[in-house]
Amino acid sequence: MAQPYFEIASAPCPLQRNEFYMHLYLRQTGSGSDRTQAEIVPPKEPNSFGVTHVIDWPIAVVPEPAATIVARAQGLLMQAGLINPRTYTSFNIVFEDDRRKSNNQWAISSGTGGFALAHGIIRQKVMPLDGRRDTNIKELHIHAFYTPMNNSVVPGATDGKS
Repeated sequence: MAQPYFEIASAPCPLQRNEFYMHLYLRQTGSGSDRTQAEIVPPKEPNSFGVTHVIDWPIAVVPEPAATIVARAQGLLMQAGLINPRTYTSFNIVFEDDRRKSNNQWAISSGTGGFALAHGIIRQKVMPLDGRRDTNIKELHIHAFYTPMNNSVVPGATDGKS
């Protein structure tokens, strides 16, 4: 008999929720050998509509250029709005720290690994920067909740390895 493609199990108790807060700094560099984004779709007129960049912005615990990178914001940035231009950004925060890495998991609603089912907000503030005009540093205040999950192997599930 074939195994059903889904199962439903009762959860007799509410899930535990944990709260976390992070204070980090994200660096965006648009050109040069240390650039952290690249244009992959050229802009259309008016207002650079549709311009799209692939991004790999380093995130550190201090704003200095030589700071240790603790994570990366990897994804897309695009100009969305014909009349009132707005930037749409979608990225994963990929932690370099082994305690925060998530392997062989796909996000259903948001976070994976140690931050399963995360939801919250990120407040950003652009910091003044002397020197390079093509570089921004954003101070990030991340405040979220997550639900610790039992990551034991589910019967019949695979880990993506062949």
